Amino acid sequence: MRESLMKILHHLLLCKEKAALGVLLAASLLPGTASAAYSASTDTAADILDYIENERRAAKENRLTEAQQELLKDTEDMRQHLRQPIDPAAKNLPASFEGDDLLYDQVTGEFLARGNVKITEIDNRRVTSDEIKGNMLSQDVAVENKAHLIQLTPGQTSVEIDGWKLAYNYGTGIGTIEDAQGRVAHQYISGKKIEVYPDKIIIHDGTATKCSAKQPDYHTSAKLIEIYPNDKAIFHDCDFWVKKMRIAHRKRYVADLSPGKKESSPFPRVAYDKENGLIIRQEYGISLADNLELVPLLQIATNEGVRSNAELRYDAGFGRFRLGYGYWQDDNDRWLKREPSLRYNYSWRVNDLPVNWGIEAERGRWHNDDFKSTHTHWKFSLTPDAIPLGENFNLYLNTSYSVTKESYNDSKVSGVNWTATLLKKFDDRFTAYAKYDYAQNSSQNSLFDYDVADYNKAVYSGFSYQLTDNDRFVCGIAYDVDSHSLRDVDYYWYHDMHCVQLIARYREKRDRWTVKLNFTPW
Repeated sequence: MRESLMKILHHLLLCKEKAALGVLLAASLLPGTASAAYSASTDTAADILDYIENERRAAKENRLTEAQQELLKDTEDMRQHLRQPIDPAAKNLPASFEGDDLLYDQVTGEFLARGNVKITEIDNRRVTSDEIKGNMLSQDVAVENKAHLIQLTPGQTSVEIDGWKLAYNYGTGIGTIEDAQGRVAHQYISGKKIEVYPDKIIIHDGTATKCSAKQPDYHTSAKLIEIYPNDKAIFHDCDFWVKKMRIAHRKRYVADLSPGKKESSPFPRVAYDKENGLIIRQEYGISLADNLELVPLLQIATNEGVRSNAELRYDAGFGRFRLGYGYWQDDNDRWLKREPSLRYNYSWRVNDLPVNWGIEAERGRWHNDDFKSTHTHWKFSLTPDAIPLGENFNLYLNTSYSVTKESYNDSKVSGVNWTATLLKKFDDRFTAYAKYDYAQNSSQNSLFDYDVADYNKAVYSGFSYQLTDNDRFVCGIAYDVDSHSLRDVDYYWYHDMHCVQLIARYREKRDRWTVKLNFTPW
């Protein structure tokens, strides 16, 4: 397995370098969106384990530094030793001052501290330097030389920055610092001047990236960057870089930082497999109005050529509508052309009932290499909450009723579908699953075999094992109940390399490799 993978990477890097570079430059000329959440390509139900990868990514993204952990510990100790409760309406919160030499004027409140100075306010703010002067009454501090600022106040922007010439008010959380670098929320930043506010950060002549390396694999530079945590980041007059190579420039670029939403990124996805060759894939998001977005997808493969699509998406209060035209590819690499098609989906929960309801529908013109048909499909689904069976062992159920009609042959497939999934977490490294799937609509009775179950009755099983902090292995199998045969065995290897993640998939029954290189989302 390792030898084959090395050959593929060698072929990708040497033989395809010029073609890949050209496509990469072309694909990066428009603003893109790439989902932060991971979703596996699978026909063995291995996507049941996607939550493990997403939890790993979230843990890395939210991991505290040693200095942040120390600050939280110290402020907790301060709370334990308070003589009286904190008054929420008080202007000045309790603060501690540490240093080798402290001078303080009780009348004016002015102070001067030298030597290993550390000022800590109880709401998780800290300033450290060799020399700090300021005023305890106004809570202003000033540092002429190097300073380290940490702000972890609940409900406000998380900040950890090193820089020079700090002017900061640790009561309001407002200040400026020059020639600085560090981390703001989930972004690693640098700038000639940084303005810090409770609800935003403004960076002048700076950079931002999610790559934590001193020399990041990719970053965005801009004349002005506005970061509103859990909302958006606005880049003005910006350039996008891979290593030291500039790949695009824009006057204005907006990245969506909303939790659970799509995360804007100008960097495309890169993959390689035996059938398609080198693949460059980029999705773009163009906001047209409130809740209305045009989303083109560009995919270029060295063997298949250009296969692109576009969707007009409208998020209403009662679901999402998507009008699409172009080529789509499912997890089995089967292609379909919509020309065009309207899709709708909506899910909801009634009061405190332990169940999710869902509805989806599609009406449009479908086309593959053999025929065209007016495709009509709708499905109503019911998904109860997980049923705990004890000791990290859960049962997940789903049932639905669907109807699919095709004008090409006047066919109709309808009926009840259901699945039952068992998921067991044995420890922090090892998790296993088993699933039974009964589907009325499958590739065996459908006019189109796009995005449908391979079998009417199937048993899936697999496991995930964390080999090292940077390596995870997944295996999934699919068993066709009707034919009594093992149909698919898939292996996945997830490897974190610097600020790029490699995801390799080997489909044993089909002897097919797929290798993806993604910029890590943390």
